Amino acid sequence: MKNRTTEQLLIENMSKRRYELFGVDYNERPDGEEMPVKVEKEIDDLADKILNCIKTYHYSLPFEFVFEELTKLGWAPCLLYDDDGHFAISGDGMQSIPMDSLQETGSDWISHHIVAGGWFPTIRQALEHYLNEEY
Repeated sequence: MKNRTTEQLLIENMSKRRYELFGVDYNERPDGEEMPVKVEKEIDDLADKILNCIKTYHYSLPFEFVFEELTKLGWAPCLLYDDDGHFAISGDGMQSIPMDSLQETGSDWISHHIVAGGWFPTIRQALEHYLNEEY
């Protein structure tokens, strides 16, 4: 097992706690009963803290760890490469047909909109832009 940084362990622990809050509360409530406001607030606060840690320490965290943690928060990062040595990360994309149809047809186009100035020579620079861009 690779050594994890203090920041990575902190994020992992907050993420684990956040998922525990989702699981315990949702599984023990009768259908239709809303989550207590206090629990919702803790889940949201943990999400904010996790995102803040990721934004602060992303250069020292493993890239795949950052991507996985962002997806747990509901983000949808997509790494793109332009064949000219530049990278971009987009969370916005659209496809023309449902994914189930891809298995039948074998091909489809998924398009992403990258704003001017959104391409960078390194993946880390693209990640920093993605994390700090207002969507």
